[in-house]
Amino acid sequence: MPFVLLGDANLDAESGDGRRQAIRALLDHPQLQDPVGQTATADFAQPPGPLRVDYLLPSTGITVRDAGVLRPESVPDLAPDLAANLRAAGRHFPVWADLDLR
Repeated sequence: MPFVLLGDANLDAESGDGRRQAIRALLDHPQLQDPVGQTATADFAQPPGPLRVDYLLPSTGITVRDAGVLRPESVPDLAPDLAANLRAAGRHFPVWADLDLR
């Protein structure tokens, strides 16, 4: 049965505090896909800075058409008020995916 493991783990596989091996085990699992890759999903003003702490990991039976992180700087024509609202909403940015569940 197809599934998607997703959420805010507050754990980066490469930097920051925490048990990095725990998230690394999920990212390396043969039954999970990692369509976003090591893109930062949160910006912390103080060190450690940008980290990937939010995840969207579909099972291998799901076709991923596209995926990404909605960061203001990643959308060239984003309305200035929307960009400001994304930044003001918090340190985390939305992680999204277009999945084919057929």
